[in-house]
Amino acid sequence: MAYSIEIRPLATIEILEAYDWYELQREGLGLEFLDELENFYTILQRNPDTFSYYEKPVRQGVLNRFPYTVVYETFEEVIVVYSVFMYRQNSTKKRTN
Repeated sequence: MAYSIEIRPLATIEILEAYDWYELQREGLGLEFLDELENFYTILQRNPDTFSYYEKPVRQGVLNRFPYTVVYETFEEVIVVYSVFMYRQNSTKKRTN
């Protein structure tokens, strides 16, 4: 089954902030971050159960190259991304809705 991905507005803001920060570090690094996120989404769409539970029914998975955790929940045919969270930050900032 192919799942669609819905990215919540606050997660979109987190992604854009990360992109901007990486671009300030080195031109093109923000695009590399987005590519890594797309690779994560591809894995997620194939098998959303790959990653562990954060708090049932919410799951989380870590990007390979960047220090970010993706917090999401799977519904019938949709994966809802709640947060793309830098795991070096205060964990109380992690959103699950």
